[in-house]
Amino acid sequence: MPAPDLLLLRVAATWSLPGLGLLALADAATPHLAAHPLHTALAVEAVLPAGGRLAGTGTVEEITRGETTERGLLLDLGPEGTTLPPGTEIWLLAGAQQTDSSPDGRAASLGNSLII
Repeated sequence: MPAPDLLLLRVAATWSLPGLGLLALADAATPHLAAHPLHTALAVEAVLPAGGRLAGTGTVEEITRGETTERGLLLDLGPEGTTLPPGTEIWLLAGAQQTDSSPDGRAASLGNSLII
C-alpha cells in the first residue's frame, strides 16, 4: 500500500528568484519538510486556495532571516506556477521522491543557505 501524500507546507509568502524558481516559505512549522536533507528534490503538488492544482518539483532549502533559520521549498511548477497566493498548500506526492543521483548514492548537503 503506497504512503499517503504529506503536507509539506502552507505558503505564507513567495519570492521569484530569476533563473532558480519560486521560493516558498511556510506559515507555520514544517515537520514533514524538516525530515528531508537540504537540496533534496521532491515531487510536489501545489493546491491553490481556489482549488487549482499545479504539479512540479521542489527542493528543500534553508532560509535565514535575521536570527531565524527555517526550511522552505524552491519550486519549479512550470510557466503557470510563477506566483502562489498565501494559503496555497504544497504536498509531497506519495512515493514520488526523486532518486539520489550522487556518485555514492548519498546526497550531501552543499552547505548553502539563502539569506533574505
